[in-house]
Amino acid sequence: MPSAKSAQKRRYRIVATPTQRFCVFGDSHIACVKHAQDEGLVQLEGIELEFWGAPGPQFRDLHLQDGCLVGSSQAVRDSLARINPKRSAGLAPQEFDGFLFIGCRLRITEFLVPLLQSPLGGRGYVTAAVRDLMLERWLEGCRWYRAAREFAKERPVFFSPAGFLNDGILTEEEVARSINTEASETARTALWDQIDAAMARDNIRLLRQPEETVTRGALTARAYATTLGGQADDAVHKNGAYGALILNQALTELRGAQISA
Repeated sequence: MPSAKSAQKRRYRIVATPTQRFCVFGDSHIACVKHAQDEGLVQLEGIELEFWGAPGPQFRDLHLQDGCLVGSSQAVRDSLARINPKRSAGLAPQEFDGFLFIGCRLRITEFLVPLLQSPLGGRGYVTAAVRDLMLERWLEGCRWYRAAREFAKERPVFFSPAGFLNDGILTEEEVARSINTEASETARTALWDQIDAAMARDNIRLLRQPEETVTRGALTARAYATTLGGQADDAVHKNGAYGALILNQALTELRGAQISA
């Protein structure tokens, strides 16, 4: 008969949580997530994190082939070898438990910003049917979104589009011409909901730009803009604080899915 002491040990035995392998894929926007990791801003307990992608023009040389992402030029293969030497030959969905597609030439300014210029009932208002058509064209026109859709057939995929332009970079004349600085959170949420529903039909989980990072209707607050290399005129890229918000949300949901399963 087991002793009370041994029974107590069994009762409180800790079972290790399996490590999940997670990949961040994208263009130069993956840098904000790497900064978040380097700055210790992400919660990586139980996560083995890897990066895969390419910056600038080389990103165009990545293609979906036989269900895997591969590089079609020596330049992009060299870039992949620097980012992830173990997987410079290609990226297959079966190699990971989940993926974050970030940036990937899917720019939120191309969909939300024009529609925020024409609020419900206002001048130039765009009907729901036209918004649906715009959304379909925006998503289908991005081949890396189409790649995400293929990966989502095999593994959980989160998608974080490139966020609003950084505040303080555009001139006030440019802002007045293109940005509705009075756009409300309610208006943004309605459009995010539309994107969310469309991506959900493809089994992709949308990661919206966090509201705390948004300012002046449809811009990103300077506190979340990159300052890498002393760059003060980068209107596009974000910093580690932004990357942490995105990655931590994805990993929280990934862990939750594991528990519910």
